[in-house]
Amino acid sequence: MENNSRKYLTVTALNKYIAYKFDSDPNLGFVYLQGELSNIRFSKEHLYFVLKDQDSEISGIMYSSSATKLNFMPKDGMNVLVSGKVSVYQKKGSYNLVVITMSEAGLGALYQDFLFLKDKLEKEGLFAPEHKKPIPEYSEKIGVITSATADAFQDIRSTITERFPLAQIHLYPALVQGSDAPKSLIKALAQANNEHIVDVIIIARGGGSMEDLSCFNDETLARSIFASKIPVVSGVGHETDFTICDFVSDERAPTPTGAAVRVTKNKTLLIQEITAMLVRLSSAMKRILENKFYEYDALVKSHHFKNFNLLIEEKLIFLNQLIYQLNANSPLAIINRHLERVNDFTLRLELLNLSKKIEHQYLEIAQKSTLLTTLLIEKLNINERNVDSAIDKLILLNPLSIMKKGYTLTYQNNQLLASVSQININQNLTIRFYDGTVEAQIINIKDGENGKV
Repeated sequence: MENNSRKYLTVTALNKYIAYKFDSDPNLGFVYLQGELSNIRFSKEHLYFVLKDQDSEISGIMYSSSATKLNFMPKDGMNVLVSGKVSVYQKKGSYNLVVITMSEAGLGALYQDFLFLKDKLEKEGLFAPEHKKPIPEYSEKIGVITSATADAFQDIRSTITERFPLAQIHLYPALVQGSDAPKSLIKALAQANNEHIVDVIIIARGGGSMEDLSCFNDETLARSIFASKIPVVSGVGHETDFTICDFVSDERAPTPTGAAVRVTKNKTLLIQEITAMLVRLSSAMKRILENKFYEYDALVKSHHFKNFNLLIEEKLIFLNQLIYQLNANSPLAIINRHLERVNDFTLRLELLNLSKKIEHQYLEIAQKSTLLTTLLIEKLNINERNVDSAIDKLILLNPLSIMKKGYTLTYQNNQLLASVSQININQNLTIRFYDGTVEAQIINIKDGENGKV
């Protein structure tokens, strides 16, 4: 009987898991192999092959992006050095080697490292044309990074002196061979950038083997050149030699002498250009002078110039008129006219003797004010006496004042009783004195006239 507790995987799931294990294994993420090529074939510019040794083999593929960078033609039986990663082809459940770089085994690991670094920096964009700084057309101060005793410096100096004697050469000495050379070159490049007195920098060295030029394949040096604020021209080795320095520099010259030629102007050509400019400038000045002479001659012969004195007299007359109008309408003239009017008004006011009239009016106002005050006081006194008399009358007529003499008010059902005929013998009476009330019960009622009930 089949055990249903087991979990069966799909083939796809298994292959995905194997691919995951391959991708997560750091030992398979990037490998370096040496082996013999066989079964080589190209398909859509991709290179397919088998890499083998005496006991084993592995299928390999090199995509067109990497295969087009090969500087040799791979052949069956060729011993090569490759670098790349191991990848799983999930659809068929097989694995193969995806090769990034390939070189002939005879060139050794040094060239393999060069290819690997070149591919790495190129992918980062350090060789991209949009990052290249333009080389100045005229460089008056040229920096040279090389050995002070090297033939390359002598070639550069003699070339610059011959082509453009006005240029100043600033040497930044550095080692150009050996394990300490990259640090020395980086230090010289940093000094040139910090001083910032040169217009362009040449990094140069004469020819040599790949081992001799290996210091120019240093990654830190390449990044320092890329970060340089001053344009850099590489003149390392011979025309057939290529280094990382050549690719990352703003421009590559085939030799140190070629670099000196690139950063300078030929004095002969420069003199020819200056001479041509002087000829053009002379011709332009001649045309300008001729045009100005014709303009002057036309001006001298013109009607206005011939009658210049008459025009000046007319302008003077017009100017005098303007001066008169300006004086007549100037702020000072307007102020003076207003001051005259003020003085006239002042004189007229003095003739009217307004101050005495105003003083007389003040006296009349004071007299009338006194009279009015007296009348108001008398009226107030009369009104006060009238109010006091009215108050006395109100006091005499006030029922409360009469009740103090012994009189009372009698109520039944909140109604004031004026006669015994209004009384209901079965209900109590409310008798109000001036200082309070009394509830009373009726015992009997007597007639006022005969005393009968």
